[in-house]
Amino acid sequence: MRLRRHYRSLLLALCLCTLLLSPAAFAPRHAQASSSPITVSSRTYIVNFPDSIDLSVSASDPIGMIVRASLDIDLSEENLPPELHGVPIGKVGHTISTTWRENTSGSNFVPPGSHVYYFWRFWDSAGNTLTDTPQQFATTDTRFQWLHLSQGLLEVNWYKRPLDFGRVMLAQASDSIKHISSVLGGGLIHPINLWIYETIDEFHGSLSPGAYEWVGGVAFPMLDEASIVAVGISNNTLVRDMPHELTHLIFHQLTGNRIDVPTWFDEGLAVYNQVYHEPDMSLRFQKALNTQTLLRLDDISSDFPANADQAYLAYAEGWNLVDYMYSTFGQPKMAHLIKDLGNTLTSVNEDFQQVLGVDELHLENQWRLHLHQPWVIPPDQLTPVPQAVTPVKQNATTVDTSSWLLLGLGVLLVVGAMSTLVVLVLFSVRRSRAAAARANTAHPASRQQQGNQAMAYPYPDPSTYMHASMYASPAPPSDVQNQEYPANPPRKQAPQE
Repeated sequence: MRLRRHYRSLLLALCLCTLLLSPAAFAPRHAQASSSPITVSSRTYIVNFPDSIDLSVSASDPIGMIVRASLDIDLSEENLPPELHGVPIGKVGHTISTTWRENTSGSNFVPPGSHVYYFWRFWDSAGNTLTDTPQQFATTDTRFQWLHLSQGLLEVNWYKRPLDFGRVMLAQASDSIKHISSVLGGGLIHPINLWIYETIDEFHGSLSPGAYEWVGGVAFPMLDEASIVAVGISNNTLVRDMPHELTHLIFHQLTGNRIDVPTWFDEGLAVYNQVYHEPDMSLRFQKALNTQTLLRLDDISSDFPANADQAYLAYAEGWNLVDYMYSTFGQPKMAHLIKDLGNTLTSVNEDFQQVLGVDELHLENQWRLHLHQPWVIPPDQLTPVPQAVTPVKQNATTVDTSSWLLLGLGVLLVVGAMSTLVVLVLFSVRRSRAAAARANTAHPASRQQQGNQAMAYPYPDPSTYMHASMYASPAPPSDVQNQEYPANPPRKQAPQE
């Protein structure tokens, strides 16, 4: 440790010497605030959510006339270059005030909680310039007067309702975080904000124009923000959407917002931690089992299908597979896996292999076999398990030819009796069919009713679930009770490969 510190000190000294001796160190810097006569007297911003952001500034220059101004602004969380805008200053003078309106409507939508970074630049008639000090702020949904309560790294925000409501929300969210943290093997690392809307319409007003009407909760892991709807303190969304979205925030903090984590695993964990599960999701999964139409994990690893029915099945699959993983490998190994996923030096498949002993493909194969579904790896490509073979001993015996004659006579008697029985059965069946035909002719409505007994699966229509940086969940039905998965086949030990 000491040797490393010694080399680090030498490297730092070398860098400082290089910087001091370089020609650029002696070049004039007109943009430095300390050498420019231009000064900024005020800066303000006003968020007009969701349509625009107004940024205003006032600057003065006792030596020259301020002739030009520009604004560098960054509203993206994806490390894109900032936008550069030339800002009209109106009348040239020693003192100017100007405002820039940043459009955030439509395709320029900026979610609540987004961090805005910006700085101003000015030029005067004497050739002086000023690059102002960088500024930053976080946007909010300014349509409402928000109230706030915090506990640890959690802040809960609500409006229109009393303080007691906020206390209940804070307590429930805190309990949910404790449970999720125990399941994932780690808790929050950075502060998060949970925004609670009173109605579904007001919540939808906080989403981008392209969001789907079924969305009942949303998380932005890059912003450490989540929003849900809570009509009351006993609403189902509090035990469904709240833990779902909080799971996304905690999981992404533990994995460092790693982008190549399989979507089925990310969403499966979120559904797994819900207290409430709508029965329709279980029905959809059971239908896929009955028809042997489970989606392949490769098809739901980077995103979920655009088809509503297939997207809903993807959520159900993720839930069932994560449940299988916790039951098969145990919570300690799952916590170890989630921790290792935070290390980007290894691939996701390598993390699965090192911690669970199987890669994603072999995990999928084991899970399917457990559900009595078709395998995805042919048996001849699995590692065979040696089986002990017991040789069959044959004793030499003397064959009596007379026994064969008696055996043949017995076979003839049995065949004759069976033939007589078959003739009688066929005669009985023909009589039964004739009677049924006469009955159907007399009662045609009854025959039609018997032919229309198809099973219906009335699950919701959630359409596309995933967006680039948005983790959404559909609003649950309000008229159904909590229900877990239908009874799965008895669990078996994972097959050896």
